[in-house]
Amino acid sequence: MKLLYILLIGLFSISLQAQDFSDEWTGYFSFANVGDVSEGNGRLYAASENAVFIFSTIDGSIITRSTINGLSGNRISSIYYSEAFDTLLIGYENGIIDIIVSNSENVITVVDIFNRLSIPPSRKSINHFTEFNGFVYISTGFGISLYDLGSLEFDDSYFIGDNGSQLNITQTTIQDEFIYASSTDGGVRRAIVNNDNIIDFNNWTTVTLGSFQGITSLNQTLYLANGNQLLRSTNGLTFLGFQQFQQGITDLEVNDDILSVTTPNSVQLFDSSGVSIESHTDLIEFDSPYSASVVFAGSIFLGTRGNGVARIPINNQGEITQLLPNGPLLNTPFNIEAVANELWVVYGEYTISYNPFPLTREGISHLTIQQGWNNIPFDDVLEATDLSYISVNPQNPSQVFVSSFQSGLLEINEDVPTILYDENNSSFTGIGANGSGVRLNGSTFDREGNLWVTNSRVPNIINRLSPGGQFTPFSFEQGLPNAIEALGIDDIVIASDGRIYIGTSSEGVAGFDPNTGEFGQLVGEEEAGNLPNNDVRALALDRNGTLWIGTRRGLRVLFSPSSIFTDPQASANAIIILEDDIPQELLNDQVVTAIVVDGANNKWVATADSGVFQFSPSGQETIFHFTEDNSPLPSNNVQDLAIDPQSGTIYFATTEGLVSFDGTTTGPAEDLENVVVYPNPVRPTFNGEVTIEGLTARTNVKITDLLGNLVHEENTIGGNITWDTRAFGRHKVASGVYLILITGPEALETQIAKLMIIR
Repeated sequence: MKLLYILLIGLFSISLQAQDFSDEWTGYFSFANVGDVSEGNGRLYAASENAVFIFSTIDGSIITRSTINGLSGNRISSIYYSEAFDTLLIGYENGIIDIIVSNSENVITVVDIFNRLSIPPSRKSINHFTEFNGFVYISTGFGISLYDLGSLEFDDSYFIGDNGSQLNITQTTIQDEFIYASSTDGGVRRAIVNNDNIIDFNNWTTVTLGSFQGITSLNQTLYLANGNQLLRSTNGLTFLGFQQFQQGITDLEVNDDILSVTTPNSVQLFDSSGVSIESHTDLIEFDSPYSASVVFAGSIFLGTRGNGVARIPINNQGEITQLLPNGPLLNTPFNIEAVANELWVVYGEYTISYNPFPLTREGISHLTIQQGWNNIPFDDVLEATDLSYISVNPQNPSQVFVSSFQSGLLEINEDVPTILYDENNSSFTGIGANGSGVRLNGSTFDREGNLWVTNSRVPNIINRLSPGGQFTPFSFEQGLPNAIEALGIDDIVIASDGRIYIGTSSEGVAGFDPNTGEFGQLVGEEEAGNLPNNDVRALALDRNGTLWIGTRRGLRVLFSPSSIFTDPQASANAIIILEDDIPQELLNDQVVTAIVVDGANNKWVATADSGVFQFSPSGQETIFHFTEDNSPLPSNNVQDLAIDPQSGTIYFATTEGLVSFDGTTTGPAEDLENVVVYPNPVRPTFNGEVTIEGLTARTNVKITDLLGNLVHEENTIGGNITWDTRAFGRHKVASGVYLILITGPEALETQIAKLMIIR
């Protein structure tokens, strides 16, 4: 039997040093939804979904930790700070534990529980940490694990259910010689904490049966959460009713000899004698539910599910204040749009079959690099639900249009929603008997400043809003009637010749020429249009006019998009690459969610479960492939992408939060007055690429040595290029001074720069 215990519960110490990505990445996490809090050394530690913020009561500063700084990015289920070891422990629903020692920049990621095959995924959640004698007793979905804070390694794990079965332990506490454990499926059990054979389930006894959310101890009294009742025991064996609350208890904590009890709508404090000393219910400006609380520094710090942390001075010695780092409204961005130094975010969504129900009622977030986030609450968006797509007017960036997949089109001016266009005041058409349910999605501006918007499941699939405010509908009923039956219309792009291309959920790519009224279509799997799937979710036109098509089963390119108007046999092409010398179709069977083209004509492609790819202009070379494992992406499910045309920063909207990568490809400059070459000089320790920025479109760049020998030549598309300091990709060039000869289109503008290389 003893051997069986060892096989079942032995945990090997498997710790990984997490990487800090802050040099190239930025996180934009919401900290509003706080699930747990802890305190120590004058600091509050607040866990919000998959990130943490730390507030200092000494100087009022707030710092944040996220995947950018090495956190694992999973859903946080518990947080605990050990003052004795100056160590922060962050537990996750999947069993991973992140450890930060002495406020270090480094994060140690412990994956022992996560990797344990004998524990079902549903049983791995880290529910609570209790510190005692240099160890933390970790309450988990399977039992209790013991972790040594001094050596930072696991000791033992206890499966304390009947016959050594797994129990969902919600909390542990130490009183006298006993450790007590509450569970949802095995009542309360206890054992002598210093028993050398505590690992044996036979040494654990059942104190009481039932389902309990937590247990803690204060002044030789045990307190036990049982639904909306707080029970207590002075002998450790018999629990009696002590206090009843309106709602179920979510958290029990003892700090500064004060017991704080949190429910979804209240927090109540009890002193060491069990006397109620203070309570707060349904705080004004802090909507419930509440999640957890701690008491220190003369205040109650109450975690909320939507408003960060409320700091409540004890005995009403001051005003209630909010602790909430600047960030977007939510960690579920659905659609994003970037312009120079700005980003817009919406959170509406629909199912895979374009069903918007249940309707999402969320606001809008607007980031400006200079001022941070401005969040527009749902109360201000004129009751528009399921906000799903954004277009910023390139001629007037303060004017923004947001599509709703239920309510119409919302116009925003200077961050203020001003009008909602629906079936009553525009050419948009609703579905259903009463005409409500105006399902708008993709939108884009043309060169004349007209906004083109797609309208799903109605004849007028495309609508045009002129700069003067006039609406014009365009019916597909005669030209492409099947497109009307598609459950959803997604992306829309406009080519340089004015032709419009839209992605549909079942009819492939539909084309419309507003100048002639002609229609075109690319549809059919394999032999016909050669789409991998007729459900098209992403479209992008690159700088050569090629249409890139993302479907729910892969990627295609159409080199001459206008051919679908004249050639019934028009067919898209797969991109074939070599993997281990075997021809493979690029992104075969991948669910493509978004495609954007950067300043160098590289393609960024987002997927539903494989992260983000950056491909060379032809798609033949993979430049980057970012996933949860090698980057700060909090999820491999990436819903949208956006590129800042000025800085080249690319934003990733994932289902678990928003991050950005400081890309190296910017849009073309207007002239060659601000050409920059860096690093310069190139020193022996540098192994990267030289960047030349500030280039115009269609610029020719030649690099020669002082004798005029050409070592590199490139024609640009975007605003910068990089050089690996090799002579035409072969050997590295020698030390010396090199001339960079830059010639603009038609040789109307030239520049010469110098670069020194030291080997």
